[in-house]
Amino acid sequence: MTPQHAMRRGALALGLFALVTAGSVTLTRAVTAERIAAHQLAYQHRQLQEVLPASLATAPVQTVLEGTFSLPAPSLLGHRMPQEGWRVQQGGDAVTILPVVTRQGYNGEIRLLVAIDQSGEITGVRVTHHQETPGLGDDIERSRSDWITSFDGLSLQSLSPSGWAVRKEGGDFDSFTGATITPRAVINAVHDTLRYYHQQLARQESAL
Repeated sequence: MTPQHAMRRGALALGLFALVTAGSVTLTRAVTAERIAAHQLAYQHRQLQEVLPASLATAPVQTVLEGTFSLPAPSLLGHRMPQEGWRVQQGGDAVTILPVVTRQGYNGEIRLLVAIDQSGEITGVRVTHHQETPGLGDDIERSRSDWITSFDGLSLQSLSPSGWAVRKEGGDFDSFTGATITPRAVINAVHDTLRYYHQQLARQESAL
């Protein structure tokens, strides 16, 4: 074999190796991306399911995830970009789930899901992201306390405007020991969400 032939064979082998490697990397990325997407959908479904009432707890995954709609005036819920909410309906029951952002937290953004049924009552509230101080502000997490469930069953008419505050400020909600800013931020966000629902969505929901 001449040196020229050897060089050609070597170049061909390197080229084939590069193709196989690139194909393997592409396949691995595709499989990984599918798994990540599946995990993200499953996580999102679990979050949404937590704020649904018992009557909708058995709604199929696709029914929950595909019930999206574009939020009117998303900036009223703290969003800086277009945003989607979810409308989950099964039988005669229907719930609107709204993603909410408040920047009144002690350490930055607090993200919530607030679910409201056709009668205007809250069926559930959950915190999906926060950076509040561990041991103080993180009692807004359902896994740490049941404080977040104190919104269940409330409507805009359930409390006077002054009632949407912590008790030390004359309101109807408990605060946390050593932490007032965090619960105040969540209370304000939930109250604003109820007002948003009535101003932007209630008429549309009743027509469905």
